[in-house]
Amino acid sequence: MARPRIFLSHSSRCTAESGCECRAYLCALEQHLLDLGCEPVIDKGVLTGGDNWREKLLMEIKRSQGMIILLSPHALDSYYVNMEATAALTQQAGDVDGFLVLPVVLPGVDRGKLRNSPLGKLKLDHYDMVTWTADAGTANPPAKIRESLSAMLARWDGLPYPELTKFLAGRISDLDESVLQDSAKILGVALLAYARDTSRYYVAQGLLRERPVRDIGDRCDLRSALKLILPQVRAPEHRQEIVDVAVPFARVPKKAAEQLRQVGQSPSGRMALLRSELAETPGMYVRRASETPVPWTLCKPVPRQQGADFIECVVEEIRALLISELAWGMPCDDDALRRLLVRHEEEFGPLTIVFHLLPDPALTSRLLVDFPHLLFVFAHQRADTVGESGAITTLEALTPGQEQDMVFTHLKFSGQPSR
Repeated sequence: MARPRIFLSHSSRCTAESGCECRAYLCALEQHLLDLGCEPVIDKGVLTGGDNWREKLLMEIKRSQGMIILLSPHALDSYYVNMEATAALTQQAGDVDGFLVLPVVLPGVDRGKLRNSPLGKLKLDHYDMVTWTADAGTANPPAKIRESLSAMLARWDGLPYPELTKFLAGRISDLDESVLQDSAKILGVALLAYARDTSRYYVAQGLLRERPVRDIGDRCDLRSALKLILPQVRAPEHRQEIVDVAVPFARVPKKAAEQLRQVGQSPSGRMALLRSELAETPGMYVRRASETPVPWTLCKPVPRQQGADFIECVVEEIRALLISELAWGMPCDDDALRRLLVRHEEEFGPLTIVFHLLPDPALTSRLLVDFPHLLFVFAHQRADTVGESGAITTLEALTPGQEQDMVFTHLKFSGQPSR
């Protein structure tokens, strides 16, 4: 289960010889965050020899959900703490979900010293700061730290798809209180009174819940919720993103998504078979399996030849697609293309090739040899006639009526106008 990441900004200039206990406070805070269910991020854990420390730390801050700034006497004039705190304030200003900035005052620092230090221009004293007194000791973090993190922890508690939940919560930031309440009721999720940000997370969770229908035309809670939500979302691209995510999560079987993810993470033999009748269905399976705001890249080669040259034509078409997708159409040898493909998978997940045809042993053997890093999905209405094969995973399929209703729902709510 993923946990909210909290960056710990601190000065490392204190030493045991100086009698300063800053390091003990840092270690105690790190353990406290772990106990609360957070993932503490400290520079020593993310930097290695030769790293561009500024670029690496800024990226770690951007990937986090909040920052705790330990205001020790050493931190007040630390260039690095100043840089990290500035990055946190910038992140907070552009984060619709409220990037947490929590200054924690350690012994030897007070508001006056903070205002008169190089950090004073950041106006950290305007925040609801936490004071960690010497009397409390390094082993007893203030209860206010837990209280300050409570709303964030509530949003993340039990989230199977934290990144995607946050993504959807941001896309429904336009909703007024009444629509939040009505859509939550339809989706079967509870809201927290006077906690609008957390309520959006709960509605986003509801949108990501699997909601199968028995057959085409059956009543659907997701459709009822989308009818309320989409007109209030101002940006058309945000409305489309909500539909593109919510419909596959509601209708594609979770088991099928898990099967496809497992195949995509295999070191070899990345092939899946899906019984489907509509061209849109494989893409929705891939979107459901991606489980990230940016879905896996999907390509559908269209071989131009049949007969004896068919396999060669398929291989050439796939290579052309890869060069277009990964190398922007520029000349690229096989080794460079392989390295680009490995990096793409690390950043965005497995690049997926969908064929609307039945798998042929000669074709699949060639593809596994030439493109071991690609994920192949064969989708066909007669896929259930293919015999069992250890080399290809058969995905759990929808009935024809369920498949049609999923695609019709996606088409119905795509391009919906706002009010």
